[in-house]
Amino acid sequence: RALRRKVQELDRITLAEATKLFAISRNVAGRLERSTGLQAEPLPPPPQNLGFRCEGYADFILSVNRLDRAKRIDLLIEAAALEPALEVVVAGDGPDRERLEQLVSARDLNGRVRFTGRVPGAELADLYASCLATFYAPIDEDYGMGPYESFLSEKPVITTNDAGGPLEVVADRRTGLVVQAEPAEIAAAAHWLRTHVADAAALGRAGKEIAAEVTWERAVDRLLS
Repeated sequence: RALRRKVQELDRITLAEATKLFAISRNVAGRLERSTGLQAEPLPPPPQNLGFRCEGYADFILSVNRLDRAKRIDLLIEAAALEPALEVVVAGDGPDRERLEQLVSARDLNGRVRFTGRVPGAELADLYASCLATFYAPIDEDYGMGPYESFLSEKPVITTNDAGGPLEVVADRRTGLVVQAEPAEIAAAAHWLRTHVADAAALGRAGKEIAAEVTWERAVDRLLS
C-alpha cells in the first residue's frame, strides 16, 4: 500500500508537467483521475486495417481475444451449453486455452465450439466478415479493440455490464446487447440475435458509424492541436 501511494505521488508529479493528457478510454481516464486527481481526454486508437467488411450473417458467434481468465470466454461456452443451436468460434490463444477446451468437452460441446488458435490477419477479417455477432466481455477492460473490429465488419457485440471500456461504444439495443455476466443472459442475447438477424445487422451498421469515426488521422490531429 505504501508503494502504491508512492507510485501515485510520482505519477502526479510527473504527469502534471504535461500540457495535455490523453487516455485510450474514459475508463482509463477515470482511473487516472481517481488515483492522481489529474484529468485526461479520452482519445481511442483505431484498430489495425485488416480489410474488415461484412459478407453476411452466418449462424455463429465469434470471440477474438487472448485466452486468459480475465477475458471470460468461459461465459460464452457455458452459454452455448444452455442454447442448443448456438455455435461458437474462438479465435486466439493463451494460458486459459486448455481449461476452456476441457470445459467444452465437459459440456459435450465438441462440434459446436471451435478453437482456431492464432490466425493471420486476412483469416481473422474473414471470420469477422461472416459471423452473426461477436462476444467481448472482459472484466473492467481498459479499452478493447474487439468491438471496433466487430463494428467495422458491421457486426453487433454482446458484452456485459461490468466490461469497462467496451461499454463506451457498445450500447444496449443500439450497437449490441449489454447483459449481466451470466451464461443464461448471454445465451438469451445470442438467441435473440439468431432469431432477429435483420435487427442484428442494423445494430452492426450503427456500430460501424461509431468505429468509422476512430481513425489515426483524427487521433494525430487531436494530439497535435
